Amino acid sequence: MRIFRTPVLAALIWLALCLPGAAQIRLDLRDANLRDFVAIVADSTGRNFILDPRVQGTVTVLAPSDVSRAALYEIFLNVLELNRLTIVEGVEADRIVPMDVARELAPGPDVIGGGYQTRVIPVNNVPVAEVEEVVRRLIAPEAVLTAVPDAGILILSDRLESYRRIVDIVQRLDQPRNEIVETMRLNNAQAADLVAVVESLDIMPEGASVSADSRVNALIVSGGPEFRSRVRRLINELDTPQRSTSTVVVRLNYADAQELEPVIQKSFSSAAAAGGEGAQTLNGITVVAEPQQNALIITGPAERIQTVAASIRSLDRKPSQVLIEAVIFELSVENFSDLSVQFGALLNDALVGGVEFSLDGRPTLTGLVGSILANRVTSPGSGGTIAGRAGDSSRGIAGFLSALASQSSTRLLSTPSILTLNNEAARIVVAQNVPFVTGSFAQVGDSAIPNEPFQTIQRQDVGLTLEVTPQITFDDNVRMKIEQEVSNLTNAASAAGGEITSKRTLSTNALVRDNHVIILGGLVEDGSGAVSQRVPGLSRAPVIGGLFRGRNVSSNQRVLLIMMRPRIINSDHEAARYTRQIAREARAVTERIAPRDDGTFPRIPDGRLPFDGADLNQPFEASTSDALVIERLMPALPKRLEFAR
Repeated sequence: MRIFRTPVLAALIWLALCLPGAAQIRLDLRDANLRDFVAIVADSTGRNFILDPRVQGTVTVLAPSDVSRAALYEIFLNVLELNRLTIVEGVEADRIVPMDVARELAPGPDVIGGGYQTRVIPVNNVPVAEVEEVVRRLIAPEAVLTAVPDAGILILSDRLESYRRIVDIVQRLDQPRNEIVETMRLNNAQAADLVAVVESLDIMPEGASVSADSRVNALIVSGGPEFRSRVRRLINELDTPQRSTSTVVVRLNYADAQELEPVIQKSFSSAAAAGGEGAQTLNGITVVAEPQQNALIITGPAERIQTVAASIRSLDRKPSQVLIEAVIFELSVENFSDLSVQFGALLNDALVGGVEFSLDGRPTLTGLVGSILANRVTSPGSGGTIAGRAGDSSRGIAGFLSALASQSSTRLLSTPSILTLNNEAARIVVAQNVPFVTGSFAQVGDSAIPNEPFQTIQRQDVGLTLEVTPQITFDDNVRMKIEQEVSNLTNAASAAGGEITSKRTLSTNALVRDNHVIILGGLVEDGSGAVSQRVPGLSRAPVIGGLFRGRNVSSNQRVLLIMMRPRIINSDHEAARYTRQIAREARAVTERIAPRDDGTFPRIPDGRLPFDGADLNQPFEASTSDALVIERLMPALPKRLEFAR
């Protein structure tokens, strides 16, 4: 027994039941229960419905005129679709379920038409993925669409009306397109040879074509999917590596064969060791470095070996050079001044009172008086000294005044230059190899004299050391890795023994424009010190206070400046120009410092640089040798070698 919730719905059902022969039904539903509307349709059409528990909601249907039973069922299907419901038809009863559940339920046997179904849509001419992308946007979210590209089909689970709409769209999209053009690249075979093979097989349909593109070694295929698939299978069978091999020897002009060999190995994939040491197989290609001839031996397929040889020739380029000029300027000045007065009273050859100071570089009054009494001569130190003594040999007064002002200066200017290849380290050392004692050992026997003493000595370079690795950038900048050291002996010894050295080091990376100067390091050092000794109280007395104090003052200043300038040399003409310029500058410097020959004995040889920059292509010999000695040698010396110009 059904229970109806609204009077209007009850009246409609009563009309449908009381007039079974009526062909028309009037609908006027406002916010009616969906389940009650299903009951109206069931009574009107005579169909049996099984409702899913989730079938809930309300419905409003307004029909100004009477509708037939067929129209009522069509309205019923639309109401279900709006509520995301569908009908899964059976033999005796239909199931009304949500659309997301319908795909899990199978329709009854021998059911052809009706609601939710799963069907197959074939796709014959276009890629299945392209059709799937279009159709997926046109179906309901609850519908299920599955593409099977290998079989060329689409599987759609949806309402029958939606399925028919999608089938019509797929048929419009699935049209033959003979104008498709596909490029098929080849790895081993030649494109022109394969075109001849395809044409000889007589497999091209009407309107299809095959052509070769020798620039990229590829086939240009135009035609249907079946024809293109046959050509693709043919390429997979014929595009295999050739078994014929050849050998090429590439001689290198500038690159080093052993250094270039690993670069060639890494430029090819799938590198694996082959044979003996020094040989590498690169995808069927073997590369071996021969250091004596500076060459690379390449063995492999003929169609690939020329590619490797061309890569090697591209890398074997004449490298650029970098001329690095440095200026190291160091100036040091040391000032020292000293003023002191010492005096005292003598009694019985002994100093019994007075003023005495102990200052560096000065003797004390006691030591000076003792030396005089012992008839020894003692130096009072550098500078001016005034000394005197009053009294006899056993008593009296003695004193002396000393004053000194000294200044010492050192000026060091080094201008090292070094020429090196791009990305190659260069090192220049201008130094003395000085021995330093690092240890000593002696065996002491029965006597106090050591037996078999010896010392361990380590030699170190003291002077100028410059190491530079330049790298030329694309925009004519030079990136330099610099290691620089300037050291010298200080003529002073440490308490532990050994001479003290002064060292200034610089380690940096710098980027500088070609032919521009860069300052790498600058040091300005200013130091001073003073030693003052005085007698308390009396040293502050006016006029005579200076007799009771002693003082020395020292000050020093040091300036260190390091500058560098790289010059990129790309041609022989630039190298010759810079060489002549440096030769002229070196000759001018040697002329300034060379002593002049006044014509007296002994004669002073010419110490100038023999090259003036105008003609550097001269023999390297002792051009300043005594001509008389050369003439008297028996047999005579051969003539000077002449170089072709």
